[in-house]
Amino acid sequence: MSEDYVVRWFNEETDVEPYIAGLNRALYDGYDEAVYDWKWRKNPNRLDFIPIAVVEHKTDGPVAFNSFLPVEIRRGKQVFKAIQGCDGFVDSEHRRRGLFQKTLIFLDSEKGNLDAEFLMGFNLVEAAGAARKAGSELAYDVNKCFLKPSEIRKRRGRKIELEPIDVETLHTLYMNWAESSRLFNLNRSFDYLRWRTREHPFKKINIYKVIADEAPAGYIVTDMVTEGERTTLTIDDYNPGLISKHLRGIVENLIPLHNEATVIEMDTIQGGYRQRTARALGFEVVPWYQVIMKALVGTAQREGTVYRGGLKLSAIRNWHLAESDIY
Repeated sequence: MSEDYVVRWFNEETDVEPYIAGLNRALYDGYDEAVYDWKWRKNPNRLDFIPIAVVEHKTDGPVAFNSFLPVEIRRGKQVFKAIQGCDGFVDSEHRRRGLFQKTLIFLDSEKGNLDAEFLMGFNLVEAAGAARKAGSELAYDVNKCFLKPSEIRKRRGRKIELEPIDVETLHTLYMNWAESSRLFNLNRSFDYLRWRTREHPFKKINIYKVIADEAPAGYIVTDMVTEGERTTLTIDDYNPGLISKHLRGIVENLIPLHNEATVIEMDTIQGGYRQRTARALGFEVVPWYQVIMKALVGTAQREGTVYRGGLKLSAIRNWHLAESDIY
């Protein structure tokens, strides 16, 4: 019965423990308070409250959570606020009662408190369907690509070198393209990059300048995580166009630098040139996320599309996204 549930904002005094326990039942194996602290308390884009919607049952207590992480979006010199849906779950005994949709309806009623122009989310298929029922628009699909280092297909290409760099240099390289770009992207302020690359509680993160035929070509960020016998090296971040042009040389340089990696991973837009490049090198391509967007404040939805002014926010050609942008 819908009257048995109430939706409210997260209370740090009472909700941290059931939130972490539920995430480890539903989504993760090792989510702990260190990850929570990094993601919500140390995030440079944090609000003055924790924007996690909680569905509470009248006798069972908190039974569903949907998290809305504050982010900044950049297009050229303009920066504005948004939120990204992440880390949502419903306890098994309370599923198929529309609770996920209730959190999105609650979000819409509370949008004036969020200082966010739109919601974006990278959802598995079931959650994306519920989001669409609650008024979100399907934007595009994201696939994961996996490669065992020993299975890379050799191809000719330009000479690539990777030079380790610090966060300040990474920020400079990012601003070199982002300030003049017409692409929407998650704003990588210096504080954000330091938080993302140097303060993560368990990922081993490396930053490289990419040099092609002795000329600067951009940057990549990688992270490495070991779970059991599998060590995954993820190509996390990069400038637009880099992967499509130089993926072979980048991967060939990463393999000896991270010889403990058993698999290399990256995300690609479904059907895009980056995906075709990855498949040609031997990456296995697997459907993974559906990207949804929902207008909140200062944006609009018309005929299945989310707009900011006259620009289509939900058109993939207007975005640069990398795996590090997905929470």
